[in-house]
Amino acid sequence: MNEEEKYLFDLRGYLVVEDVLSPRQLADANAALDHHGLWEGENKLDYRLLKQYNPYIANAGPLHTTPRPVRSLIGHDRVLPYLEEILGSDLRYDEGQVLYARKGAGALILHNGNTPWEYPPLSYQVRDGRIYGGHLIAAFCLTDALAEHGGFAVVPGSHKSAFDLPDAFQSWEKTGDWVTRVPVRAGSVVLFADTATHGSWPWAADFERRVVFCRYTAGMVQHTSPAPVPEDLPDGDWTPVERRLLRPPFAWHFQQDADGYAERQRTSVRSAEGWVMTDHSGQIIPRADDGTE
Repeated sequence: MNEEEKYLFDLRGYLVVEDVLSPRQLADANAALDHHGLWEGENKLDYRLLKQYNPYIANAGPLHTTPRPVRSLIGHDRVLPYLEEILGSDLRYDEGQVLYARKGAGALILHNGNTPWEYPPLSYQVRDGRIYGGHLIAAFCLTDALAEHGGFAVVPGSHKSAFDLPDAFQSWEKTGDWVTRVPVRAGSVVLFADTATHGSWPWAADFERRVVFCRYTAGMVQHTSPAPVPEDLPDGDWTPVERRLLRPPFAWHFQQDADGYAERQRTSVRSAEGWVMTDHSGQIIPRADDGTE
């Protein structure tokens, strides 16, 4: 994340990263999602979880059990550096799904905000020039969602708000210039903090909206239960990075073996080994009468 991107993310709570998917990746992902049959009351892609809110909008998943190339987005190499910047190198994938919408889909209520007392991991801080967050969402846009189409809605700066979202704002009963339209083109990713108040404008385009949502947390945090694991799809031909991302929440690992006692830190997404600490002498303050001074 360069300085301009860091500034914009901290200012608004979201960032549009353009041209993340190559034309081939975009075409392959869309081809894999064609003929889903949801609007005809069918589930031709055999989604295990399916939330069809009305005849015009549905969430389908879980993402990590869908066929490639769609589930390959979980560990996309263009997005991981952004996630590491904010969540740390021990980040994990928490859950995801495919959003389908067609003309007539109503607005999704505005939800979430900087309310850590409700759910502590949903936090946002900046310390010594670094951003720290507990939960980030990467929205891979497989179709255009320009201003006239509808799509992603966000209240800029709400990831640092000190007050709850008013009920009339949440339900769109009242709206105004505090809600922003975020136009994006197919192949781009909207990266946003879950502390940012967000939702969707009504979908008005004649073509189907498709977004793949990938949610990530810091390594010791779990937002969704049960945690997704590679064993959910035993023949999933997982890459090492994907297996690392699909680890349940974890913290420190303590072990005693032939080499002695060791504390192993949470493993980095770039290394399965982590860092090992074996010298604890520095943790003890010697007494003045034990001859160690």
